[in-house]
Amino acid sequence: MINGEREYIILCKKMIEEKFHFGNGNAGLPDGQGKVRQRDLEGLADSIEEKSGIKLSLSTLKRLWKEDFDQTPHPSTLQALVSILGYKDWQDFKMKESLLVKEELLPVQTKPKSNAVRWALLSLILIIPVLIWVISFKPKTDSKKKLVIKGPVTFDGNKTVAQGVPSTIIFNYDVSNVEADSFFLQQSWNDQEKVRLDPKQHYYSSIYLFPGFHRAKLIANDSIIKRVKVHIMTDGWLPATRETFTDSRPVYLKKDNLVKNGSMHLVKDDLIASGVKVENNYILSYYNIRDFGNLSSDNFSVETKFRVDSNEKVVCPGFELVIATEENIFFVRLMGRGCERDAGIKMGENFREGLNSDLAVLGRNLHEWQNLKIKVINKTATVYFDDLLAYTLSFKQDFGKIVGLTYNFNSPGEVDYVRLRDPGNVIVYEDNFDKTNFISGAENKYQQVKK
Repeated sequence: MINGEREYIILCKKMIEEKFHFGNGNAGLPDGQGKVRQRDLEGLADSIEEKSGIKLSLSTLKRLWKEDFDQTPHPSTLQALVSILGYKDWQDFKMKESLLVKEELLPVQTKPKSNAVRWALLSLILIIPVLIWVISFKPKTDSKKKLVIKGPVTFDGNKTVAQGVPSTIIFNYDVSNVEADSFFLQQSWNDQEKVRLDPKQHYYSSIYLFPGFHRAKLIANDSIIKRVKVHIMTDGWLPATRETFTDSRPVYLKKDNLVKNGSMHLVKDDLIASGVKVENNYILSYYNIRDFGNLSSDNFSVETKFRVDSNEKVVCPGFELVIATEENIFFVRLMGRGCERDAGIKMGENFREGLNSDLAVLGRNLHEWQNLKIKVINKTATVYFDDLLAYTLSFKQDFGKIVGLTYNFNSPGEVDYVRLRDPGNVIVYEDNFDKTNFISGAENKYQQVKK
């Protein structure tokens, strides 16, 4: 049993180091000699922000990974760290990890030394001076090359298929004008998807398993020297599941019964038919990643109607609508009533979570139909339920065009319709899921003449 907040923080750091291959994997231990590189922490910050919406500064992570760090981090920092490991919050992490015996962090019980041990120690003492002499006369190797860019750098990617996943991207690179010790390609936000490149070669292929808008990076030493945007589009709606948001391998679901009775709805039997272990926790996602034209994330609106299937196993039903942009994501996460602590809203760089914000308004009876509308005017997002104002959140940065929509449920869920509109209230995209007469009956309410 691990006791004390410090031991949990050490364990959390070690698990992150192992997951993202920091240093030599032991920098988080109290007596560890491994060193965490700046690019490790930069990748971690990107991973946390894109997966959980929580933004941690590089300085915060550097302080946390200092060997003499002895302060208890802010609760939101702890929440961010364990979210990337797949835990709901810090308490969830402590509760589940307290059931495990972490031998590598527990004090070692010393035993009386045998004569054999004493002789071994004596031999070691005699050998050490010899080793020091050998090392002192060993020729010194060149130190790490300083990054120097002497001319143009080539980095772009070409798809092998226009739509769908898996999708192979063939990256073309030329770093002949760059002096550096090492080169890497990172295909997305995930630092685990980083591979070493041969500077003498010019092609490297990566497989993308998730649709979305990714930003691949060409890295020299610890610096990003070039980026390329990779838009992995779907052919209409793509249903898939995964165990957690950090799971890197999805299960693609059969689309035969995706639309039924005028809505997009996969039920439990549909998931079982696709091989999903429904007795375990999972996330059901409906992806629609496509070209929406020049619809800017600064000014748009989206409206939809949905509900979560009744499932006695899921104590806290949850729903999340994600709007992907070229540079970031927006989302609104709703929770069943009583579970508002896990609710959240993210608009670009600004994120609010129920853990340390009043998001009671995002607690809903998700087993009943919910009418959700998000309207963004000049970088100010307003959330409505049944046309009633619920929450407002502004952002400052520019995030480019809208490039995708994703629905996430933690149990089977149903979507009745979705509409995406431009600043003039003209419908850019809609799907009524075969309800051909639905929009005509509501035309006067929703469709207005463009001003």
